[in-house]
Amino acid sequence: METAKTLTLTEIKEFLRLDSDAEDGYLNILLLLSAEICQNYLRTDKLPDNQSVRQAQLLIIGYFFENREGARDGVPSAVFSLLAPDRRAAF
Repeated sequence: METAKTLTLTEIKEFLRLDSDAEDGYLNILLLLSAEICQNYLRTDKLPDNQSVRQAQLLIIGYFFENREGARDGVPSAVFSLLAPDRRAAF
């Protein structure tokens, strides 16, 4: 399994339609968070290099960017649908 290429700030900002650099620090934190959520769900230390994982990360980042105070609904279910094909049975 090839290790995923890290999303760039430019890709994240394009996805979120941001022009300013004011949120870059927070976006970097969300990038780390999205990778951790994906790794935990997939039960792996390294993310697979595919568009489904990248899209799942972008959805996670977008969700937490828009819901900074936390929300009762949790991460969108589409994230888990995107990640399911790569999920390991166990660590």
